[in-house]
Amino acid sequence: CGGEIVVCSPGGGREGENVLIGIFALFGATGGRTFIEGQAGDRFAVRNSGATAVVEGVGDFCAEYMTNGAVLNIGDFSKGYGNGMSGGFAYQYDPERRLADMISRDSVIMGHIGDGSAQSDIHEDGIRQLLGWHVAATGSAKASALLEDWETVRDDMAWVMPKALLQYQDADAILAARSRKELVEELSTALSAHQIAELKAAWKTGKPVNAGTAPAYGQMDTEEMFRLLNSFTVLEMAQTIATKRVGADRVKGDKIARNLILTEDFSLMAALAKHARQAVGDYDDAELATLVAHKRLLDFKRALSLRNILSMDSPGTYAWIMHLSAKNRDALGRIPSFDELFAQNALPDLASRHAAE
Repeated sequence: CGGEIVVCSPGGGREGENVLIGIFALFGATGGRTFIEGQAGDRFAVRNSGATAVVEGVGDFCAEYMTNGAVLNIGDFSKGYGNGMSGGFAYQYDPERRLADMISRDSVIMGHIGDGSAQSDIHEDGIRQLLGWHVAATGSAKASALLEDWETVRDDMAWVMPKALLQYQDADAILAARSRKELVEELSTALSAHQIAELKAAWKTGKPVNAGTAPAYGQMDTEEMFRLLNSFTVLEMAQTIATKRVGADRVKGDKIARNLILTEDFSLMAALAKHARQAVGDYDDAELATLVAHKRLLDFKRALSLRNILSMDSPGTYAWIMHLSAKNRDALGRIPSFDELFAQNALPDLASRHAAE
């Protein structure tokens, strides 16, 4: 779905009047906004993968198996809240502190705004924004009252997030779960695949690497220079492997080298991985975990950009992204690009080989 859906009570938003939305509303929704001035049935927003919704009451299993998006409920709720969530965020008005007994702690964690956690700072502005959108769309008296009394009710607003999201993207959680060898292997594989992908894309589209541009005379350590050097390194390695297979036959060698790149051949990946492992070898374990977190966050942002999801529609998700980005920068100071990391290690080896020729 996409766009905006507004469901209001027939009384024009008078407090106490409710509209019942049936079970499985927003099942598998992929985007857009939904504002419901009333209650929803069981399994509201199950498997939601990108929609943002505000509702004034839900039944059992709200936000079950949600993979992305945001759900704010300012009414009653029941068991199974957020069960099996793997992405996105859910928010609940919880003045009686019942939510802790209604969630599955195997799959989600929770807290309240004002509890002093990082998540509290991340989500307060997002909840207020969702309430404001809800009032603008429906004229909800309940949401208006919460906004007017925000300093009193803010501590009763709960956030729910999937453990999977924390464990996959947060550097501290990654460090606790992965060995140094695993961290190095994930990074080296990603670095190698990135270098092949850039040259492969240029070859398949028939467009020059880096749009045909080159660093100006005297320019050093630019991203353009890194990309060109890395593409040359990939091509040279592919040609070296091809020569070992077919000897001095240039035509066959060029064809094999091209196929090695286009198929992301294992032997080529293994050769590139040697440089990639050396490129990250000087980082300590915590720094490696931060680099992995940064890489996974970039993958996540890229995946979101390919879907029907607008950043302004998912304040919780993008506040989380900004929080992790700042945390990673604070840990490393400066985060080098994949191109820079790879080039800094590949260049000395490349220079030594050509000096020997």
